[in-house]
Amino acid sequence: MFFILSKILAFLLSPFTYLVGLLTWVYFTKNPIKRKKLLIASISLVFIFGNNFILDEAIRLWEKPLSETRADKYDIAIVLGGMIIYDAKNDITRFNSSVDRLLQALPKIKKGEIKHLLFTGGSGDIYHPENKEGILLARYLDEAGIKIDSLLIENESRNTYENALFSRKLLQTKFKDLSNKKILLITSAGHMRRSLACFKKQGLSPDYLCSNRIAGPRKFEFEYCFIPGAHVFSGWTHLTHEVLGYWAYKLTGKI
Repeated sequence: MFFILSKILAFLLSPFTYLVGLLTWVYFTKNPIKRKKLLIASISLVFIFGNNFILDEAIRLWEKPLSETRADKYDIAIVLGGMIIYDAKNDITRFNSSVDRLLQALPKIKKGEIKHLLFTGGSGDIYHPENKEGILLARYLDEAGIKIDSLLIENESRNTYENALFSRKLLQTKFKDLSNKKILLITSAGHMRRSLACFKKQGLSPDYLCSNRIAGPRKFEFEYCFIPGAHVFSGWTHLTHEVLGYWAYKLTGKI
């Protein structure tokens, strides 16, 4: 139930949802004064939530710093899923921008900075729970000829809380004592705050490395500061999802 509610709330709190709602109201209203006010509100919403500069400043406050690493080598690196889009009809595994989580880990494995890699991710799809990311990734790596001898796969988790819970349980079956293991958590910068809190709640205290940051260098260019872009709305949806998820976990005792 929590899993489904989180999906619904993220949709309801998205600025794009409000924009569509306002424009729908404009279409059906018969009052010309109210229509004018609604149009002004819609345009204002576009300029506020379509503004790159405003979005970046908001995300900058939320994203964790790039990294907190206190060791040169780690016994275990935990990479969170959320990067695979599976096309079942054509049996094709595709990746979104979160694949940077894995790409940050691969060079470290190559250089011997990571001994064991744990990938944690089941299915976050309500309609296709059978498409488990862990299994899909393992198959993709095998077909691509990317061999990771110490790869561990956790493929039952559906959200960040379960990522942490099931990862701890899996690691406890592989290692007698986790207290002396150096662990590195790798996930997106905007997702790191909630992820880190979940793993600490499970008794793990990993260092962290952020991937695919959204907030780049602060810029004061005209187009960046004043011209709205449709793609910016997806950034607000992402930020809303993360902030909502963090406080929902806080209120339910998951962190």
